[in-house]
Amino acid sequence: MKYTLVVLIGFISFQSFTQNYFDILNVTYTNTTANDFEIIDTQTTVKELALELDFPIIINDKTILLTGIFANKTKLKLSSDMPYTNLNVLGLKVGVNKTLSDSWSSTFIVYSKFASDITKLSHEHLQVAILSIFTNKKEDNFKYKYGVYANTEKYGLIVVPIFGLFYLSDNKKFEANLNLPINGDVNYKINKKTWLGMRFDGLGTTYNLVDQNYGTKGAYVSKTSNELVSYFRYKLSKSIYINTKVGYAISRNYKVFDSEDKIDLALSSFYFGDNRTQLNERFKDGAIFKLELLYRLHFD
Repeated sequence: MKYTLVVLIGFISFQSFTQNYFDILNVTYTNTTANDFEIIDTQTTVKELALELDFPIIINDKTILLTGIFANKTKLKLSSDMPYTNLNVLGLKVGVNKTLSDSWSSTFIVYSKFASDITKLSHEHLQVAILSIFTNKKEDNFKYKYGVYANTEKYGLIVVPIFGLFYLSDNKKFEANLNLPINGDVNYKINKKTWLGMRFDGLGTTYNLVDQNYGTKGAYVSKTSNELVSYFRYKLSKSIYINTKVGYAISRNYKVFDSEDKIDLALSSFYFGDNRTQLNERFKDGAIFKLELLYRLHFD
C-alpha cells in the first residue's frame, strides 16, 4: 500500500493537479425511460453497466506509464421485432505521460478493445485506438489541451481533433475539465461532502454482430449518442463517492449496417463517402438516468 501511495502522489504532482486525490475505480449504471421506435409502436429501454480501473506507474521524474482496463455491457432492442441484445466491450489501455518542460507535457495512450454481441476474444471484434494529448500549463490551476483521437471502427477509420482546458478556481470550489467534442465536465463544490455539476459525453462506438439476423455476411452496430446530464455528488466516506445523474440523450442512434458497408473516413461527426444502407429502424431520443460510484484515494 505504501508503494501505491508513492506512485499516485507522484502522478498527481507530475500532472500539476491542484487536487490531492486520484480516481482509481469508476462503476456506472445507466438506465433510460421506455423509448418509442419511430415506425412501429414498440418500445425499448437502454441499460448499461460500465467499469473502469486506472493505475499509473512512475518510470522516472518525467515519465509515467499509464495502464488501465475497462468493460461495459449494454442491453437494448436493435429492432422493434427482435428480442433484447447485449452489446459487450472488454478493453485494455497502455500509455505514457511525458513532462516536456515546465509548461508542456504530452500523453499518448493506445486502446485495444473487443466489442461485440458475444463475449469472445476474436480479431473480428478487435478495435485499436490511439489518443494523443499535448497540455500547455498557463498556471497551476489553468491548462490548455490539444490532441487527436483515432479508432479503427467497424465502418472504417474515425479521426477526432480535440481541444480542451482544465481550470480550478482559487477557492477550489469550481472546476472545469473539457476535452471537446468528446466530453466535458463542470462542477461546483457546495460543502465538504456535496457537489453539483454537468457533464457531456459525445463519443460513439461500434460493435460487431454475430448472433443477429442481419444480412448473410454479418453486420455491425454504429452507436452515436450525445448525452448531457446534470449530477449531484455526495461523499460517502473518505474514499467513496456517489454521483446521481439525470439528463437527455440527443441524436441517439444504434444503427445496424452490413459488415461490408463502409465509409471512406469519419472526421469527428462528419462522414465522408457514406452511402450505407441502415438495416434497422431508429428509436427516439429520451431521458437517461445514471448512478456512478467512485473510489478515490486522498493524500492529505
